[in-house]
Amino acid sequence: MTGMILYIPSNVLPVMTMRIVGTVEPLTVFGGIRELYDSGLPLIAGVVFLASIMVPFLKLVCLGWILFMHGKPVNMKRRTTMLKIVQTIGSWSMVDIFLLSVLAAVGQLGALASVEAKPGALFFATVVLCSLFAAEIYKPRLIWRSAALAKP
Repeated sequence: MTGMILYIPSNVLPVMTMRIVGTVEPLTVFGGIRELYDSGLPLIAGVVFLASIMVPFLKLVCLGWILFMHGKPVNMKRRTTMLKIVQTIGSWSMVDIFLLSVLAAVGQLGALASVEAKPGALFFATVVLCSLFAAEIYKPRLIWRSAALAKP
């Protein structure tokens, strides 16, 4: 639930501010995607959209569905597989935050250009951590144990 609540500010608040030759431009995740697309990089914009918007949202939806179905002997194999996929792709969501930190560290060119992380990045990192912890805490054996206990 925490990840889903924080997902909204992570996409609405600016993730970074770019200063290029005096022009200050705060960018949200969508703003960065739009900037990439307008710059003639639609493939990279699509990858960023998938990695930054769709993957975290789908992870949260999958975890919510797994928790909603807890204790029900329906789709046990599908839930187990889904949980393993969420655990596998979970750590890759931190690539966005890693790239922002590298960009902020390398992108300091004095008066010419600079990149500064903003609150949206903190919310995004928190969403990713919430989904990582939720996927790690919920063990696949709980899916099968609850179904075994439900049988007469």
